[in-house]
Amino acid sequence: MFYFTVSNPNDPISTEIIETNRRDLAFWQRLRPDDDEDLATSVNKICTRTGLSRKLIAACLFSICFLPHLPHFHKLVEKLGHLDMARINAITRAGAKIPTEKRELFDAYLVDYLTPQAEAQCLPQASSISAMMRKFIARHCPDDETSSVTAEESMRYRRNRKGGISITVDCTASEGTEVKAALEQMSKDKDCTPGTSLLHIIRGLPTKVVLNTYGSPDGPEYLEGGTWLSKKQTDFWKTRVTSERDMDAAQFAYTTAYQPTKEMRIYVKGLRTTCSVPGCCVNADNCQLDHIIPWDEGGPTTPWNLHPLCIFHHIQKTEGRLQCYPLPDGTVLFLIDGLPVISVPNGPLSQSNKTWGTKFGKYMDRKIAA
Repeated sequence: MFYFTVSNPNDPISTEIIETNRRDLAFWQRLRPDDDEDLATSVNKICTRTGLSRKLIAACLFSICFLPHLPHFHKLVEKLGHLDMARINAITRAGAKIPTEKRELFDAYLVDYLTPQAEAQCLPQASSISAMMRKFIARHCPDDETSSVTAEESMRYRRNRKGGISITVDCTASEGTEVKAALEQMSKDKDCTPGTSLLHIIRGLPTKVVLNTYGSPDGPEYLEGGTWLSKKQTDFWKTRVTSERDMDAAQFAYTTAYQPTKEMRIYVKGLRTTCSVPGCCVNADNCQLDHIIPWDEGGPTTPWNLHPLCIFHHIQKTEGRLQCYPLPDGTVLFLIDGLPVISVPNGPLSQSNKTWGTKFGKYMDRKIAA
């Protein structure tokens, strides 16, 4: 039977958290005001009795009202009891931005993503769930891009205590990724601070920025750094593709050296968006590539034996306080407090997210088997 670790029927802590989630959901359902009640008075009444913030109260009450508009997801939540109110609130907040005609599709998308696909699978963190919802909005609601920025409010200056000036620039996620990469590359080229790097770029000093997109040449879907591309962004980035790499070939690449090749690094970063330890949200760009089976114990340098680990968890693994093993399907088995936990890849090259170059029959066989 497939289940998330939080739904493990044989673990007393998991059983208790499921009961807590269901009790919390029932609690907010009971507190739902009547339709003709005054909103502010209702929130104040709950705030006085619970000590919770008005913002949290409003979010929870909205979730209770919005869940019936996602009937299949609502049924899944009540059946499994695996989601806390924080995750539910994040989902309903995003769901409110989905056009009415797309909610049925969004409902099915949520059920597919939040139904376990393996035994003892780790429940996705709130950040992963948010990324999944951004992907849906980028793919299916291109006219509803929430990342757009108005020119009037896109830049702010503030004098800091040291006499300098702090500059805040708002831009889309893909634009931010490009700006960040350019500043980091210039800092590396000239061995200078990000502020000086910005001046160098403004003054016309050249720097070469390489950004990886995942998808096909005619349809990039994901930009390195954590951005699922909308239709408009896809049309822009496909004009900037200067070279191609075969990620199917990179999947089986091998080197006798300790350090992985550039293609291996790109492939492994495409499999996972965060540190692979269950519950860790450190971005894969800020992680080290670790040999799951240690190099000094005969572990090969090849993608199936590599995964991103943040510095904290890398130290834990090196010290023997964290154990993990590669599995044939590309997932990683962790042993945490003696309990097995499956870490499933969630990046653009993972089975659940890769849609380009996929044959219909194989795709449907995979979905049916899951």
